[in-house]
Amino acid sequence: MTADAPRPVPDRFRAAFGDWTPQAVVFDCDGLLLDTETVWQSAQDAVVAQIGAVLLPEDDEVLHGSTIEVAAEVLAARSGREEPAVLALLRREFDRELSGGIRLMPGAEDTLREAAARVPLGCASNSWLEALEHKLTAGGLRDRFTVLEASDTVENPKPAPDMYAAAARALGVEPGAALALEDSGTGARAARSAGLRLIAVPVAGATAPPADLVLGSLADPELAAWIRTW
Repeated sequence: MTADAPRPVPDRFRAAFGDWTPQAVVFDCDGLLLDTETVWQSAQDAVVAQIGAVLLPEDDEVLHGSTIEVAAEVLAARSGREEPAVLALLRREFDRELSGGIRLMPGAEDTLREAAARVPLGCASNSWLEALEHKLTAGGLRDRFTVLEASDTVENPKPAPDMYAAAARALGVEPGAALALEDSGTGARAARSAGLRLIAVPVAGATAPPADLVLGSLADPELAAWIRTW
């Protein structure tokens, strides 16, 4: 291949996207870029034990990818405790767990570097903005993002489309010209409802949400190969 020859698009990506390429990309954070799902689960488990909450099987889907406020509502309902007190406990335990450090998910750093060299990037998270800033900074990823949207920067958090629509437009494009990457069903619904194209990267063992393409990891070499064609 000569220096000027176009790079080939991997077959899976051509089947999913054709000749379309994004003008901006919006990433989820927890469980996609940063291994904070483990941190969050530890914090949640600690609070569940402290307040004696008895969770139901259907609570798992609600809690995955939800805001901390939704988690507090669920745990309060399952324990008979006051919601503000449960919310305060969740914040305290999450901050304590985060103090132990944050690991990047496989492929996160390389994917952001490749994508940021070509298009503007945003991050859309159901965390509150201060926590999102802290996590991305601790993970060494904050400088990759032009735009951050969080549960307290929009009227309605995920699964509502507000966050993804706001992020795309803040990056200077209409939602249909942007790509979202998500790991949870909650986030996937938000991105698709906003009109973004979507790559889902579900956590191991989880059911993949509906998406244009599903990958097992950001470390998939064909993802990097596709990004280099943009």
